[in-house]
Amino acid sequence: MKPFGMIPFFIPHVGCPYVCTFCNQSRITGQFGISHLTPEYIQQTIKDYVGTKRNEKFWEVAFYGGSFTAITKDLQHKLLMPAYEMFQQGLIDGIRCSTRPDAVGAEAITLLQFYGVKTVELGVQSMNDGILVDAKRGHTAQEVVEAVALLKQRDMTVGVQLLPGLKGETWQTIIETAITVAALQPDFIRIYPVLVIENTELADQYRAGEYEPLSTELAIQYCAFLKDWFEQHGIEVIRTGLQSTEELDSGNSLVAGPYEPAMGELVVNEQYKQRIERCIDEHVSQYKYLISNDSFSLIEDAPYGSLKLSRINADNSGCIDNTNNDRTNYIRNNGIAVQHNIVISYPRSLTSKVRGLKNRNVLYFAELYPQYSISWCEESTRNTVRCCIDGLQYVL
Repeated sequence: MKPFGMIPFFIPHVGCPYVCTFCNQSRITGQFGISHLTPEYIQQTIKDYVGTKRNEKFWEVAFYGGSFTAITKDLQHKLLMPAYEMFQQGLIDGIRCSTRPDAVGAEAITLLQFYGVKTVELGVQSMNDGILVDAKRGHTAQEVVEAVALLKQRDMTVGVQLLPGLKGETWQTIIETAITVAALQPDFIRIYPVLVIENTELADQYRAGEYEPLSTELAIQYCAFLKDWFEQHGIEVIRTGLQSTEELDSGNSLVAGPYEPAMGELVVNEQYKQRIERCIDEHVSQYKYLISNDSFSLIEDAPYGSLKLSRINADNSGCIDNTNNDRTNYIRNNGIAVQHNIVISYPRSLTSKVRGLKNRNVLYFAELYPQYSISWCEESTRNTVRCCIDGLQYVL
């Protein structure tokens, strides 16, 4: 498949019947108004993007921001017609738009399909009604369910946009949203951790102490969980975190929140970190010992592999005793500690994803498990990530 070549046109706030507490699209995009979006401008922009690379990408015009199906039909015609003409001429491969769940009806879909629109992205944000009310979204979770179902019935490609970290967000509401959205089976998902943007109600709430933005680490954890959950259910997550812009990078518009230009990379790092940690914890849980001053009891048996046992001395110092597999050799008056041998191997293409940005995962595990021997190995012949613990291999 060819890579996507997106040709974006922003219509900030156009068609929006409400002002959401978190939203200031003009600030985020650096664009104010749409008077420049004339038919001539749209077609020339398309030609400039495609240039001489027509066959190198799957070119698609995208109308982002605002609520496309909630704007007047005349304005929809004005925006779609020049793009549709380019589509008919074979210069682009598709057209998409974003809109509100409660602005999707049979008539609206018919108009979109008349102009060749194949993909609709819904601003869902959350599937918790309390959060939606507090954010002044003006639609319900049930309307999301109905909108996705109707679009899929009409053979449209459906995308869902989520904003973890709105006021009232908890792990419980994150899990609620993950389960409900996955059940709808959209075609793809975008995840944008909430940022506090200047000139929004959320900025006022933050300054008044009524809203606490996500820390970067919690935002990464939320996104990693959501991404993992959706991928396990066969749904592609095509983006995590807002795209870097001059306006955001300047800091003039950003009041607070987990803005990270490398958010997508950090989320993938977190996914591998969680997989490795689960693998280690599940393996280590097989070795449970009850230690007292004068006795040693094995609670749960498990294979050895390259397992090493260490004597814990009275002064809390430790030393490797030996690697004989006969457990009875390791019973000591002062107790037993286990030194696991862990080797994490990966192909070169995944090195930065597994080790983490600036070796964040390497440092994390070194600090979390100082008692274990952990090696990180890039292997040119490997195409999967594996965690080998005490001679037993686990594919991540």
